[in-house]
Amino acid sequence: MPKYNIAGVIVEMNPMFNRTISQAKPYLTTSSNNPDISIELSLEKLEEIKKRYSHLSIEEIEYIFLGQLFYRHILKHNGILLHSSCVVKDNQAYLFSAPSGTGKSTHTSLWLEEFKDAYILNDDKPAIIYKDNTLYAAGTPFSGKHDISRNILIPIKGICFIERSTNNWIKQISSKQSIFEILNQTERVPYEEDMNLILEHISNIVKNTNIYKMGCNISKEAVYTSYNEMSK
Repeated sequence: MPKYNIAGVIVEMNPMFNRTISQAKPYLTTSSNNPDISIELSLEKLEEIKKRYSHLSIEEIEYIFLGQLFYRHILKHNGILLHSSCVVKDNQAYLFSAPSGTGKSTHTSLWLEEFKDAYILNDDKPAIIYKDNTLYAAGTPFSGKHDISRNILIPIKGICFIERSTNNWIKQISSKQSIFEILNQTERVPYEEDMNLILEHISNIVKNTNIYKMGCNISKEAVYTSYNEMSK
């Protein structure tokens, strides 16, 4: 079975359909190490899932549910999903999180227009990894509808939860509010053991990076509102 190096973790999986195959291709590895994670969805299982999600194609179901399995397994390897768009500038990662449709991807795309050295690490589902006493944002093949990701780990400078506003403002938020915001934008899990790991990882994130709330009108001015505060 093919092996992939995703977020610094060796993952064994064998996707059958083009979307996952093409998205995962940059993560292929020839490592001889045993896999840290092994995930598989049979065609029979995919067809069973499709009965519940008839509006999705088999290809879409494989992509979505392999991603869910990956993010569930990575909890045991110092990692967690944050539904966010992650932009990198000066080798530092800035993560912007919000409910779908708020404009987080539009906001980070404006960073690319304003800062020529900036790029998107993952546009929808980066992993946050704690390694060597440092928090990293990691690209993954599971990157939302725009399929933008890079197979690298970048130190996190800050995390910002955005909401629509007529004027631009940003403030650092408390640990309690940070925990609530992250919980709302990570993977839902059915098992108590996994929930305990999520809470442990969130506690680690809150202790090791600055977290903000931002009112944003999706303008170029908003780029500098976020960057000037978060880059301090």
